[in-house]
Amino acid sequence: MKPTDEIKKQAVNAFTCAETVAQVGMIKLTGGIALYAAHIRQMDRQSPPPRQVRRDAIGREV
Repeated sequence: MKPTDEIKKQAVNAFTCAETVAQVGMIKLTGGIALYAAHIRQMDRQSPPPRQVRRDAIGREV
């Protein structure tokens, strides 16, 4: 094999490896976002309902 062929092969291999790493990273990122969204929904379900605030005619709390 010629030295230039070896360099091209290594470049393609590095690019393929980088693609694989990026795909794994995207899967982890997507999973992390889903987990965070589920956590927010759980916290919303556990929180007490918002209290009703009475206001006067001007808009101040009574």
